[in-house]
Amino acid sequence: MSFIYQILSPVQHVLEYVVVFLYNNVVSNYGVVIILLTIIVRLVLVPLTISQTKSMSKMQKLQPELKELQKKYKDDREKLQQETMEFYRKNNVNPLAGCLPLIMQLPVFFALFQVLRSPSEIVTKILGSFNLSGVVNGVKTGLAGFLPSSVELGLTGVANPKYNFLWLNLNERDPYYILIILMVATMFVSMKMTTTDTSQSKLTYIMPLAFGVISYSFPSGILVYWVTTNLWSVGQQWIVNKIVTREKVKKEIEKEGGNLSGEEELSEEDMKALRRKLKKKKKKKR
Repeated sequence: MSFIYQILSPVQHVLEYVVVFLYNNVVSNYGVVIILLTIIVRLVLVPLTISQTKSMSKMQKLQPELKELQKKYKDDREKLQQETMEFYRKNNVNPLAGCLPLIMQLPVFFALFQVLRSPSEIVTKILGSFNLSGVVNGVKTGLAGFLPSSVELGLTGVANPKYNFLWLNLNERDPYYILIILMVATMFVSMKMTTTDTSQSKLTYIMPLAFGVISYSFPSGILVYWVTTNLWSVGQQWIVNKIVTREKVKKEIEKEGGNLSGEEELSEEDMKALRRKLKKKKKKKR
């Protein structure tokens, strides 16, 4: 793992310079800086996210035809594989296109994780170390003259107040587990909005809980990033869903009047919106 972080160190340093710039010129609060940094990273990755969303949408539209192929060749796996690849070729679809943007984002997220977990001197020379070990060493030295040599002082570094945010020190765990609950809840909502395959619906419950357990020991700074990026994903998907719904309604309206072939394929919300649009269109004609 350390080898991966060494490879990603240039990306980490770029992100750390952004952290220092934000801290010195925008807001001298490390928690707010993490939120702003997360937003900046997500903005930079928007083109990749759009590409991923388009690919997923195209694959979703082709699902009924793919299911027909699977039924037709369910007893011949080799033939099914050949026909599926030919189907992708005819429709100009790459089944991995939805995954590639996500894979390309991983180096940035790993580097960002390292920035929050173990920042280099680029950050620490401005904010200081996570712990004020110099203060503790001074206390140990002062007490050493009054205590027997056999007595060991179990003092550890005092948390650096520059890393405080709300009720948290961002290098330590959330003592009330509020961020873990928020992370699990926002991840659940995000996955619920993006999962279109009913066979994967169980994952929307399993994955957030699994990540909640994993993040139990994480410093709260990482969880601030995680909650922020989940909220971004929820907002982004809400906008995408609105655009997709609008396109559906537009296409149905273009089919003219009351002959709504394909209306049954729309959700109840889509049909309500479609009816409202059609009523307005009829009134204009009068």
